[in-house]
Amino acid sequence: MTMLQEKAVQMIQNMSDENVGFLIEIIQRLIPQKKYIEIIYQSQSVDPNKEKMQAFQELVDTRDDVKKYLLDDFDPDAELEAARKEK
Repeated sequence: MTMLQEKAVQMIQNMSDENVGFLIEIIQRLIPQKKYIEIIYQSQSVDPNKEKMQAFQELVDTRDDVKKYLLDDFDPDAELEAARKEK
């Protein structure tokens, strides 16, 4: 880390959370959104596609869990149509 970077980190560490939030907003405006996302993911060492796939898998698992509580002949389209007619 360069001296300039160390000084910036030290200044940020001494700031209040409110001011850090404001600083983050300014930095986000200066850096194009795609580049900002790449920087964040690199710093977290997380693959954004892996995270998306994991979230999708959790959604599928949750859907499967919910289906356990529904009747075998449950028809969501028929339920929606019935609810619309009631209104």
